[in-house]
Amino acid sequence: MKRVAFEMKRVLFADDSSLMRKLVFQTLKEGGFEVILASDGKEAVEKALNERPDAAVLDIRMPKMDGISALREIAPLGIPVVMFSSLTREDSQVTMDALEAGAFDFVLKPGGIVTLDISEVKGELLRKVKAAIVSKRIPLVRRVAIGPKEKCTSASPANAALLVAASTGGPSFVRDLVQSLDGGGRYAVLIVQHMPPVFTKFFAERISSSSRIPVREASNGEPILEGVAYLAPGDYHMEVSMDQNPRIILHQGPKINYVRPSADPLFISAARRFGRKTVAVILTGIGSDGTNGAIAVKANGGTVIAQDEKTSVVYGMPKNVAESGSADFILPFDEIPDRINEIFAKIF
Repeated sequence: MKRVAFEMKRVLFADDSSLMRKLVFQTLKEGGFEVILASDGKEAVEKALNERPDAAVLDIRMPKMDGISALREIAPLGIPVVMFSSLTREDSQVTMDALEAGAFDFVLKPGGIVTLDISEVKGELLRKVKAAIVSKRIPLVRRVAIGPKEKCTSASPANAALLVAASTGGPSFVRDLVQSLDGGGRYAVLIVQHMPPVFTKFFAERISSSSRIPVREASNGEPILEGVAYLAPGDYHMEVSMDQNPRIILHQGPKINYVRPSADPLFISAARRFGRKTVAVILTGIGSDGTNGAIAVKANGGTVIAQDEKTSVVYGMPKNVAESGSADFILPFDEIPDRINEIFAKIF
């Protein structure tokens, strides 16, 4: 990721809790930012219009105007927005709406006694705000034309797999990629999107509601079937068993590349099981997760596709894959679905 001088960058933070404003103000200030504070969504929009910060962090629930309504006013100004969300069922659904409305990413609010727990999210908050400023890109509100919603699947164990990895900026791309699949594929789809628990369940349900293949949050031990997409649950690594009829393996081993789930264990295990019938796609995201997995896919005869810099929200994960030499194709996102179809047509 290219270097940017952050000492003069300005961040707008909006939250109706005075204690939270104080704590996040101090956190951002220590991170080298000038901080603009707002106590509700309406004030946040006014300050965004008048002071044009380099990024904004918005609470989901605020008086006068909620976070997602403020997001819809601020994002069109070219200001990347990171949402500040609670780990609740309701906030998880609203956060998914925010990501579809153009939020750059989100950070979970600290739980428990807030003064003791702000350190839990400090590193993630600073990392994502810096990434938003470096990127200077607003995730596109993407929509793809899809056919009938009838689910097309078989009960046959999968003998081939499409692997997908994404992080910051990834949800809309993951959704569009899955929705572009025709439902007649003779392969399973295995997805790692860096996301916390609860959120992954709703993300899977949201994709499935408008896709031609069923999409579900993976369960430990369930069979991996053709024409089904499995999303790694938050806080669990997902792997593929070596059985003749492959199964999902979930575990809470140590974080890999600072994340759990990580794409690397999925890619490595899938490459060993499916060999040349493995296609791995690495989409936008911070860091290097997926690079070792892509190397394993390539070494086992599979095919690796990395999203290009121009269409990535954050060119981190795909860049590292490209620089490792393991990418067979480096493509703009809109060309990836057709390339996947071409590769599997040759495999079968």
